[in-house]
Amino acid sequence: MTPTGDGRVYEMRQRVRLGDTTASGRLRLDAAARYLQDVAADDSADAALPAGRGWVLRRMNLDIARLPRLDTDLDVRTWCSGVGGRWAERTTVIAGTAPGLDQLLRARAVWVSVDVETRAPVALAPEFFAVYGESVRDHRVSARLTHPRPPADAIRIPWPRRSSDIDVLGHINNAVYWVPIEDWLRARGATRTVARASIEFGAGVSEDEECEITTVTSGAEIRVWFRVGDDVRASIVAELGNGPSEPGVAGTE
Repeated sequence: MTPTGDGRVYEMRQRVRLGDTTASGRLRLDAAARYLQDVAADDSADAALPAGRGWVLRRMNLDIARLPRLDTDLDVRTWCSGVGGRWAERTTVIAGTAPGLDQLLRARAVWVSVDVETRAPVALAPEFFAVYGESVRDHRVSARLTHPRPPADAIRIPWPRRSSDIDVLGHINNAVYWVPIEDWLRARGATRTVARASIEFGAGVSEDEECEITTVTSGAEIRVWFRVGDDVRASIVAELGNGPSEPGVAGTE
């Protein structure tokens, strides 16, 4: 997919740092999610859209060719690739700056436009289209969630919350939800990689709520649900690949 609209593409340079990697030196999924979040925030700030509005992540799909290693220099490029009435789709590509690392990860994320005071969804402002182009209206996207419910008899385990997981909105930050996938890879999936994944958000988990997770693995797929009581607040479906990652480019635990 190439940029749509008026061709506006926002670019960020990023180096994979020590705090972003696993013990083997591979970029963690939660750190990659932070990069995607950061470039989205920087683009939004640079666009200078009307005050009083913010963005809440609804859904994100990842296609992962390879995950880079420690000290890899990255080019992170993002653009608007579609809209709905009260949301917009953002496509982001992470590539290495060195030869042979053209596209490592591609993300498509649906962000809902909200009033920062009430948190209620609001229509996209006219200024949004002035920045990103009227032609983005031609690509309509849905904000519907599609992940299945967890099995009724699935085991739940407490998901410990750290103070560093909470963001300024009083919720567990979007990137933190990928940590259980990394825990599974380290404990049970040492020869597996994540090839594709999607995350979906309902209300998310607030700082004062007790959350439990359910993890179900079937063949080449792992599913994780984040629940407060019987309410699913977020979920991840990840498709696994076989074999170790390429030496010097990406690694597994």
